Amino acid sequence: MSSPEGEPGRRIMLVDDDGVCLAVVGKALRKRGFQVCPYNDPRQALDNIAVDLPAAVITDMRMPHMNGLDVVREVQERLGEDAPPVLGISVDDEEKLLEEAFRLGAVDYLLKPVNEVELGVKLDRALRPKPESARKGWPALPERIGDWTLIDCIGRGGTACVFTAIRDGSETPCALKVMWPHLTSSTEALLRFRREIDTLAALDHPGLVDFVASGRHEDHYYYVMSFLPGGTLRRRIRQRGPGTPTEALQLLEEAAEPLGYQHTQGIVHRDVKPGNLFYDDHGRVVLGDFGLARRLQDHGITLEQDFIGTPLYLAPEVFSTADFDQSVDFYALGVCAYELLLGRPPIDGPSDTVSLIGRIMDHGLPQPRDLLADAPGPVLALLEALLGPATERPQTADALRAAVARTREAL
Repeated sequence: MSSPEGEPGRRIMLVDDDGVCLAVVGKALRKRGFQVCPYNDPRQALDNIAVDLPAAVITDMRMPHMNGLDVVREVQERLGEDAPPVLGISVDDEEKLLEEAFRLGAVDYLLKPVNEVELGVKLDRALRPKPESARKGWPALPERIGDWTLIDCIGRGGTACVFTAIRDGSETPCALKVMWPHLTSSTEALLRFRREIDTLAALDHPGLVDFVASGRHEDHYYYVMSFLPGGTLRRRIRQRGPGTPTEALQLLEEAAEPLGYQHTQGIVHRDVKPGNLFYDDHGRVVLGDFGLARRLQDHGITLEQDFIGTPLYLAPEVFSTADFDQSVDFYALGVCAYELLLGRPPIDGPSDTVSLIGRIMDHGLPQPRDLLADAPGPVLALLEALLGPATERPQTADALRAAVARTREAL
């Protein structure tokens, strides 16, 4: 199993069931100064991707248990807008395979046996900071949807893709989320998307992304929200590394406000994580992505496979009962602050989701004081309260803000 230690911008996830190729390509990458996270099992690699947080993924396209197309798809679905570039490796350049790989989000490919110079050139190009083309690799989506012109793809997942977009007659960029056309035949997928739209449209708070519009254009279901140029907390951690106690307290304080507002509306977010915490152009935290939000007293339709967030950020009680309260959002926010201080996720294993859930249920996360030896005691105490049993966590946003204020005074 690979280790998440090391500089995130130089960490490459390498996936290939061929041990020889794994060794040869891994050696070439290390010669160029990259840290390699090698996996001969693609399922294990995907289960660990949120921990490794690689700058890029290089995957074999033809493996017996899970092919490279599935790897490309899963990387996009699991990490969304923060998904790293994926390069494919193949013994041939079959047109249909490569076309599908690019459609799913792959940025380049290499032929076996891999040429070391070509590997370096293509990887450097994939890691070069630049805006993504709005349509490269996504031929199923048009250049315009309704009266919106799509500009750059800024996020994508298994359900939808997010673009910066400009409305006819306006110069203000917005974020347009459009559902993948092939999913519109699924009643369940449409209900999920509709519930997400309804939740966002019903909320109005400066700490939440603003709802702008929604609609259907031909076979494309979409909605539009405010565009936040500051990126996400996950991206900030990957680019800057560990944050300061002051930054962690600011995160807790600012994110508590929109969460508290949601809770007063009877809604629990259920998916608070670094990828869903955004920054506006003033550097303030804004909460987004309401695909898993649910009313606490909602006894209506229950969608199949109604998954409740990313395991690392879920409170232990979520795995054992459906009768949890809004404090699970504060637990998740505490994990985000913990990750900000560490500069990486606070747990480096196990590699598969089932084992990870089992570890969290049995033992919880590592105690902050065990991994943050230099952090101030009051900050550690606040984190441990947030990560503790539900009855010991702050139960309201006001209580969390008060705890943050007391922590500041104690520093």
